[in-house]
Amino acid sequence: MAKSRGRIIDDLVIEVIEHLLDTWQGKLTWDLLIAAIKASIATQYTRQALANHERIAHAFSDRQKALRNREESPLPGSPQVAALMKKIETLEAENARLQLECQRHRAMFIRWVSNAQKKNLTAEELNAELPPAQRRATSEENVVPLTKARKKTRK
Repeated sequence: MAKSRGRIIDDLVIEVIEHLLDTWQGKLTWDLLIAAIKASIATQYTRQALANHERIAHAFSDRQKALRNREESPLPGSPQVAALMKKIETLEAENARLQLECQRHRAMFIRWVSNAQKKNLTAEELNAELPPAQRRATSEENVVPLTKARKKTRK
């Protein structure tokens, strides 16, 4: 008994196959694609029939290349996921800490504003430049040579 011919591969079938290829995950072979097409539109084609259509052949080879070149996404339980989860936990903890620090600074600022008002300080006085630091050179007589300092600490 002769095998019945499958549906003609028209533009609609090609679009369905292209959609299957666009959403394909994992290993891609002609046999797996043929099985997916059969499950999708209940028609079985041969590899040769599919490869004879330029759009399908190009879509197939392009998807294979993309799947080969794609970086593996981390699987649950992999070291990559564990590292990312740890990083998230660290950042969340840092975020919580910084929010508390910000609240403390706001409270301190409110306290300073209240105290400044009690002392009748103006905004100009509060924003005045700091006086320059009073730095002086160390005199030679106060410098202890390193060798003497070491001898004193060893005793």
